[in-house]
Amino acid sequence: MRYSFITELAAPGRKVPVRACDPESAPVWLFASIGEYPVYDDVAYEVMIKDERRMSRYAEAVRRYAPGRTVLDIGTGKDAVWALAAARAGARHVWAVEVIPKSARIARETIEEAGFADRITVVEGLSTEIELPEPVEMCVSEIIGTLGGSEGAGSVLRDARKRLVKPGGVFIPHRSVTTAVALDLGSAGRGEPLGFPPFVFRYVEEVFASVGRPFDLRVVLEGLQDNPKVRERSYLSGPVEVEPLEFNGDLDPEGIDGAELTFTAEGEFSGLALGVRLWVAEDDEPIDSLVQSSSWTPVYAPLAEEGLPVRPGDRFTFDFTTTISDDGVHPDYALTGELHRAGVPAVTLSWSSTHHGDGFRATPFYRSLFPGPGGP
Repeated sequence: MRYSFITELAAPGRKVPVRACDPESAPVWLFASIGEYPVYDDVAYEVMIKDERRMSRYAEAVRRYAPGRTVLDIGTGKDAVWALAAARAGARHVWAVEVIPKSARIARETIEEAGFADRITVVEGLSTEIELPEPVEMCVSEIIGTLGGSEGAGSVLRDARKRLVKPGGVFIPHRSVTTAVALDLGSAGRGEPLGFPPFVFRYVEEVFASVGRPFDLRVVLEGLQDNPKVRERSYLSGPVEVEPLEFNGDLDPEGIDGAELTFTAEGEFSGLALGVRLWVAEDDEPIDSLVQSSSWTPVYAPLAEEGLPVRPGDRFTFDFTTTISDDGVHPDYALTGELHRAGVPAVTLSWSSTHHGDGFRATPFYRSLFPGPGGP
C-alpha cells in the first residue's frame, strides 16, 4: 500500500516538489524541526502547553526554587507561564524576556490581568542583548530543542550565567543530553518513503523563508514515541548519549563526543533517531523523547540510502561534533563514524546538519523528500 505522493510547496522565488503523505495511513511521517527558527503559531504553542510531562516537571521545579528569589524567564511567551508561576510561588521579582513583539505585548496584558504587574517586568528583546538592573538568583527557560542544544540553549544560557545570573544561581532545566539510537527506517515506514502531511507544508515554507532559500532542513519522525510496536521493529540498538549540557555546571555548547552503538536486533541500518533526555531538576527522572510521548520528537539523521544489513553484536562507532554557527547562537551538527560487521570491511558513514548553511537535495534521503524533475 502506497502512503506517499508528490506535490509542491512554496520556497522563496519558486515552487519545490515535495513528497507528501496521508498521516492517517502512514505508520510514520515527517514534520519539520521548527524550534530553531522564528516559526510560531498557536498550534505549535498548544502542542507544547499540552505536554503534561514537560509542564508538570517545570511547574514542580519552579514551585521549589522560585520562592524568595529574583527570577529571569527567557522566552516567556504570550502567556508568561513560568513568569506567573514564579510570582505565584513567591518570587521577589521576575524579569520575563520575550523577543516577539506581539507576544511581549500580550504577555504584559496577561500579567496585568493576573495582578502581578508590580512583580513581573516584561523585557522585549533577545536575552543575549538585554541588560538587567542586577543579576538574578534563578533562571527558567524552555529553549531545549529536538536535539538538546538545537534551539541555542547552550550559548544562550552560557551568556545568561556570565552576565545575568548571580554566581551559584539556579537554572531550570538542570541538564540535557542528545541521545542516539540505530534505526531501520524501512521497517518504521513499512518500506514506503516518508513524506510530510500537507498540513506540515506551511511550517516547511516558513523555515525556508526564514533562511531565504530551500535547504535540507532537519526533520523529525512522528509515530515512533507513542507506538511501541513501531519502535520494536525499527530501533536496532539501545541509546547512547552525546552533547551533554550542564546548565548548573560547566556549560560548554561546543565539542566532540565519541560514542559506540551495539546492535541488539537484526535489520537494515539506515540512520539514527536522535532525541533528547532532559532533567528539569537535578533529582528528576529525565524526560526521554526517544521512548516517551513528548512535544520533543526524534530527529532523523540519514546515513545509508538503502540500509545496511546488521546483526546483533555489530557496532557503529562515531564522533558527534557540535559547533556554534555564524549567528552565534544555534549549533551546527556533524557525525562521522564506522560500521563494524563480522566478516566484511568497515563502512564509513557521515551526516551533517547545519542551522542555515546546508545545500539542497544533497543526499539520497533529501532527493527522495524533495524530488527533482527527473524523480528522486
